[in-house]
Amino acid sequence: MAISSWVLYHKVKLMNREANSQWPDERRTRGEWQGLNPTSKVHQCPNCAYTTTDSNKLKRHSLKHTGERPHSCPYCSYGTTRKELLKEHINIHTGEKPFSCPFCSYTASHRNYLKDHIRRHTGEKPYLCPFCPYRASQKSNLNAHLVVHKSEGQPL
Repeated sequence: MAISSWVLYHKVKLMNREANSQWPDERRTRGEWQGLNPTSKVHQCPNCAYTTTDSNKLKRHSLKHTGERPHSCPYCSYGTTRKELLKEHINIHTGEKPFSCPFCSYTASHRNYLKDHIRRHTGEKPYLCPFCPYRASQKSNLNAHLVVHKSEGQPL
């Protein structure tokens, strides 16, 4: 099902207004960065409200509904819908660590491990407790903290 170009144009216009910012790398608006324009054909998922102008992204998204994981690890039972995630996963088995910290000599097999590590240098704590001022650099630390509130009778 395709959405008319008029609807797409206004959807992008609203998205840009809500973002009220430009991407710092090339100073383009969010809609431009995504390659959207009023004449782009929009593909909509038949199972939910997801829409995209990229038919390959719709195919990958559709796998969420089927549960299919076409990319399988040759070393274990791990499977994923995305080839790039499988490649990072295989690094765990091979010992390859292609992701390097710009602040120290730390290297990681997975990009998310590096993100968590870099927060030690920057002090960033993006995970906020909804009950108190506590902040955490890793989601697992926030989850461990939330147990305190559960024992205090807070509904989680």
